[in-house]
Amino acid sequence: MAIKISDSRSFKLEPMKKNRFIFQFTNVPGNTSGKEEVLALVCHTSTVPSITFGDVSFKRIHETFNVAGAPTWNTLSSSFFDYIRQNAGDSAGDIMYNWASIIYNPLTGQQGYKTQYATAGTLAQLDPPGNIIRAWNMFSIFPSNVTFGESVSYDDDTILEIGATFKYDIAIKATDASVSGKSA
Repeated sequence: MAIKISDSRSFKLEPMKKNRFIFQFTNVPGNTSGKEEVLALVCHTSTVPSITFGDVSFKRIHETFNVAGAPTWNTLSSSFFDYIRQNAGDSAGDIMYNWASIIYNPLTGQQGYKTQYATAGTLAQLDPPGNIIRAWNMFSIFPSNVTFGESVSYDDDTILEIGATFKYDIAIKATDASVSGKSA
């Protein structure tokens, strides 16, 4: 059957957009309650979960057979706008530093237990009215790298961003929610 452009439903489809998302943590280790909302509001960019299966192959006579190997989840690269806050410890830089200090405390040299520094997080992608279209729940997530801005310069007046690379054990895609304004 030939496809007719006039019959196409594509003009009715609403594309998902990269700028409609929220990245929030269940709690933020090393910080008081409420800091997870601060990070969610200032999250500027983030990669999304992806999974890679290892390569396993075996031979039989002159043939090679391939099977999926162990799964590996990617790391998430995120950035957070860093704002000056009225209360100490309320900026993204302070929040991420306090979290990193649970993993490794530079004053004492101690490292925390994973149960102390890992938490759960959700990256939710939204439709135009703000309904969740796709949600990734990540378990045992923690920062493996934190940068407190790339640099400072008298010639640059852009907003300082805190960078973080997150590791997690597993990601589960939540069931897609029904949206109020279905496009197709």
